[in-house]
Amino acid sequence: MPPATARPLGEARAQAATGAQFGLAHIDVMEQHVARTPSGPRRLPVVADAVIATRYRQAVATGARWHRWSAYWDLVESGGFDWSVTDAMVARDSAHGLRSLIVIQGNPPGAALASGLPAGAGNAIFVRADGTLTDDPAEAARVNTDNPWARYVGEVVARYRPGGTLAAERGWPAGAGVRAWEIGNEPNLRHFWPGTPAEYVRLLEVAYLTAKFLDPAATVVHGGIADDAAAAAWHAAFLDALVARRTASPLPARYNAYSDRTVWHWYTVPSKLLTPPAIARAQRRARGLPDVPLWVTEVGIPVWSEHPGPCWDPASPRRASLAEQSAFVWQALAEGVAAGAELLIWFQFADDCGNGPDSFDAFGLVRNAAGAGCWSRPPGDHGCWHADPAVAGAPRPAYDAFRHAVGALTGARPGGALAGAGWRGVSLARGGQRVSVAWATGPGGAVAVLPGGAGARSIDAAGAVREVAAAAGSGGLRVALAGVTNRNGPGGAPMVDGLPVMLAAGSAAAAAPAIEGTAPGGGAPGPAAAAAPAHPAVADTAPPYIAIVGALSPESPPLFDLSVAAGDEHGRLAQYSVFYSAHRVPDRPEGWTRHGPVAAWPGTPNIGEVVVPFFGMPGVTYYFAAQAADAAGNWSALPAHAQAWTRIAGAPSRPSPARGRPVRWE
Repeated sequence: MPPATARPLGEARAQAATGAQFGLAHIDVMEQHVARTPSGPRRLPVVADAVIATRYRQAVATGARWHRWSAYWDLVESGGFDWSVTDAMVARDSAHGLRSLIVIQGNPPGAALASGLPAGAGNAIFVRADGTLTDDPAEAARVNTDNPWARYVGEVVARYRPGGTLAAERGWPAGAGVRAWEIGNEPNLRHFWPGTPAEYVRLLEVAYLTAKFLDPAATVVHGGIADDAAAAAWHAAFLDALVARRTASPLPARYNAYSDRTVWHWYTVPSKLLTPPAIARAQRRARGLPDVPLWVTEVGIPVWSEHPGPCWDPASPRRASLAEQSAFVWQALAEGVAAGAELLIWFQFADDCGNGPDSFDAFGLVRNAAGAGCWSRPPGDHGCWHADPAVAGAPRPAYDAFRHAVGALTGARPGGALAGAGWRGVSLARGGQRVSVAWATGPGGAVAVLPGGAGARSIDAAGAVREVAAAAGSGGLRVALAGVTNRNGPGGAPMVDGLPVMLAAGSAAAAAPAIEGTAPGGGAPGPAAAAAPAHPAVADTAPPYIAIVGALSPESPPLFDLSVAAGDEHGRLAQYSVFYSAHRVPDRPEGWTRHGPVAAWPGTPNIGEVVVPFFGMPGVTYYFAAQAADAAGNWSALPAHAQAWTRIAGAPSRPSPARGRPVRWE
């Protein structure tokens, strides 16, 4: 096998120029299916298929196209390999059009260090044809199975790569499989990696060379570095260890310094998110290491204001209210794109068990399903701390904020900073369109003047759409920004600034639906386009990947509008239909009532949004769901859960537009 070569700097920059892509962590997780016990892994009662299906349906409806999860060594290999859980997760990702980013971690005690150090000798990575050992893939005939870490990485990659064992068993087309691997998790934190930076370099070297030997087209990255106070120092020590290894061996220079991206985790104040990439790039340049694109494989903030968060403690450190979590989504993702991130992955899809039963870390865009989670009851008598069955499994407001951000920012590239009295923001370029995201930096709010023409609309992270007035003589648009409410950062500083507002302007703005971007499933390719070849052309048998009714206010007047979003992988939306149920959520899809006839999708976007009027009876709670079909006649599944709901109160206050009016940013 010929040796792999370092990715040319120009190629890395060209790939980053295709624009940002987005993903979710832990749509499904191994720990839902198998538990660690003193005697080894133990299978858990099977998670209901309906629960997993709902999680995937909700995840895909956001427009995210990546799924990050871990294949834990200690849960897969114990007296042999048990692939049942990970096979199912890879297959579900593939079936839903998601690109898997698999974190290879979970080392049996002592095995990683024992297998990785010292380099060479009995710990070599490969075996030559004559039976001698080597670390050089160019000289290798096979992976050295006497090296436990190399063996495990090799087994995982060989099974899940395109053309690998699982693809052959399932009859998948060429190119279908896993092409992205993250080696370890937050190695700068000792509870994830107890060794030194130099020892981690050897762990990374073994995994990177093994994966590239088995799949030269794979993207292999170091574990995401947790952005805490010591992150820069640990990263510098890690790079110094790479330089030292490069002095001792020709392999790091030949193989891209063992990471195809620089990878970070962000849980800090979003205004500081621009800092780590700049530091990382400067540190790499100072050591003569190749420039590589930036991935952020975890970014998120937990809520304190509802179960399982610490609802009794509004000052809970590094947390947010429900509304503030939505603001964090937009500010963090916009800052990430402005920092040049090629991939941003929200941590995490649902609360699950947070960082353990006593952490009360409710990171999820979606609340846990009924009976899920592993939370210990907090000390004291806190009447607010209880799971509400009425919202079990339901999205939080941040879910829609994430969905809108993905639609607006997919394919976007850095366009410059924005700032004024009491506010700041970023300008992002997406095709011929400029997307501005701005937020107030003080409690009193602010008025921003953003680029754009007359008649434009703004949208905030709570989903409110407003007409924007021109600023006299300024050549811009005046946008009111809500003040900062969060005080949960260090020293009482905010973890997030005021609720951001997004505004699109430019040549593409007049034709772009409100959540259309360089779309998930369409437009310019993202980072995986270079990492994995496209599947061969096949007949269109896949239904639209999103058909969802947007979130509603808790109460609505009798006459109000439903917002229906839909998107199709091939850009061929043709029809849609809205369903409702009064008083309760149907227990099966057949329980829904169709609202009016099936309607033609207006226009020909591959993803967009329409407005549908609805009239209800006062005092009745209505639940809603939607379906969409493509030009080939493939209909999305009608869910057995409610996508939106509201209780009718009051009286009609305004006429409603015609059915199916497209919502567009002007």
